[in-house]
Amino acid sequence: MEIIKLIKIQKTGAVQYFKIAIIFLLRAIKKIFYIFPICENRIIFISQRGTQYSCNPKYLFEYIYKKYGNKYQYIWCLNDKKLLPKEFINTKRIEYLSIKYIWYTLTSKYYISNVFIEPIIPGRKGQVVINTWHGGGAYKRIDIFASVYSSIRQYGLFIGKIRAEQTSYYIASCKKFEVCLSKDFNASEKKFLPIGMPRNDILFSTHSFKEKIKNYYNIDQALSIVLYAPTFRGIGHNPEAFNFTIKIDELIKYLEIKFFKKFILLYRGHHYFINNCIPSEIINASDYPDMQELLCAADVLITDYSSSMWDFSLMYKPCFIYAPDVKKYQAEQGFYTPVEKWPFPFAETNEELMEKIFHFDEGKYRQTVKKHHEDLGSYETGKSCEQFCRIIFGPD
Repeated sequence: MEIIKLIKIQKTGAVQYFKIAIIFLLRAIKKIFYIFPICENRIIFISQRGTQYSCNPKYLFEYIYKKYGNKYQYIWCLNDKKLLPKEFINTKRIEYLSIKYIWYTLTSKYYISNVFIEPIIPGRKGQVVINTWHGGGAYKRIDIFASVYSSIRQYGLFIGKIRAEQTSYYIASCKKFEVCLSKDFNASEKKFLPIGMPRNDILFSTHSFKEKIKNYYNIDQALSIVLYAPTFRGIGHNPEAFNFTIKIDELIKYLEIKFFKKFILLYRGHHYFINNCIPSEIINASDYPDMQELLCAADVLITDYSSSMWDFSLMYKPCFIYAPDVKKYQAEQGFYTPVEKWPFPFAETNEELMEKIFHFDEGKYRQTVKKHHEDLGSYETGKSCEQFCRIIFGPD
């Protein structure tokens, strides 16, 4: 058995080194595009590798579009043309990793994404690449390069070094995010912009989105919303099966007793995981295009390790943690901030969750959340987009 295991490790290592060689080759080939000059007023936006019109790139795009108009050329990488709102008529759409995508990426001054730029795309001097990331706070660890096999880890560190070198700036939601992610991304803290998440600006506005969400799902306007949004399981794009174990009837009952309101449960699955085993008595909101609007509309959030808890906390609305697999998750992925220091009521079982809801103290909760923001060094002010433009494009 040990011999078989060793052979597998060696084979895996050989594959990783082959991938590195291919990356070098592809980067060399793509440098032919260097004959084309960089367009100084062109911006590319991309969210989750072209699968979504969402997150920080969406909010930056709409702010920049409104503020600067035709001063810039706007390119959106969207695989589905229906995702781009029709009002942005002078915005060009391209597909991820297409020839047009490669050409525009290598000839645009600005590249704004919520993930890393591909290592097969060689960077150019004078370009500004901004990784906005897609989560705030400092909760679950994002060690995307970790592996039990040194050969795979070396490959991951190689990719990480390329990405860090080609990234001009990262957006930070708080000081602890900046400190932790600079280590895991192998990037200097000087590259992190202390401005908060652009997508969180709307959480500081007076727009609740309640009516919009309720109309979208045909929900009675009198009902309050509890949003259940667990994160993915597993590493990368191969999550483990997620078991829906919350006792819905009990949850609704305890929420209604505690908050003196009628509730309905909306489920929001992680975009890497399509769950077809959702109970019929709840509304599956996984297809809704904007998570931030769901957070604005929700009266209560229940999650496990999702960074949505950070976003939701900015509104000081009740958030509860239901994490029945916390010990396993801790062993496999780990946390930047120990769960004991999270400001949200924490439960590993249904019984604990109902107890936490029943004994919830709103006044104490607000004080705890406020201190948590201070402890993590929050950069969130509701003016992230404004600060971003001032830093990247200069003063008006």
